[in-house]
Amino acid sequence: MLAIFAVTLQIRADEPYARTRDYDLQHSRIALRFDLEQKKVLGDVTHSLSILRDGTSKISFDSVGLTIQSVTVNKAAAKFETTADKLIVPLPAAAKAGEKFEIAIRYEGKPTKGLYFILPDKDYPDRPKQIWTQGESEDTRYYLPTYDYPNDRLTTDTVITVPASWITVSNGP
Repeated sequence: MLAIFAVTLQIRADEPYARTRDYDLQHSRIALRFDLEQKKVLGDVTHSLSILRDGTSKISFDSVGLTIQSVTVNKAAAKFETTADKLIVPLPAAAKAGEKFEIAIRYEGKPTKGLYFILPDKDYPDRPKQIWTQGESEDTRYYLPTYDYPNDRLTTDTVITVPASWITVSNGP
């Protein structure tokens, strides 16, 4: 009962006043599962990134309404804090420009934007079950803790676990 879907994407924005970044998100490995009854996403994401500014002491990801269960930095358990719209991960020490980190995050949530559950109900009992996303350009943060602004390029590998009878599709390149 496992369908696997992998895609490599590049995201780009040419804005005259783009959001400032302390790091360059280079690659994300995203693994998502779903609880249909509760309309929940259960995720594991590993971000590979490179520091852009000397003295960077924390990494901040956009994250709204997600319960963060655990975080590791370079495979070591890490402390973290959350706000209404951020996941903040302190680094073991202030980093230098060019230093690379791998940050793994396990989380779950009931997205209010970005990821949608289409399920049968009393009015439409024969409706096919669907889950779809529309994160562009700033709604991914509702189902995936990430840098969610279109001024960074990265590649992704996405693994989606769904019932074997389901079909998974993507419009990525």
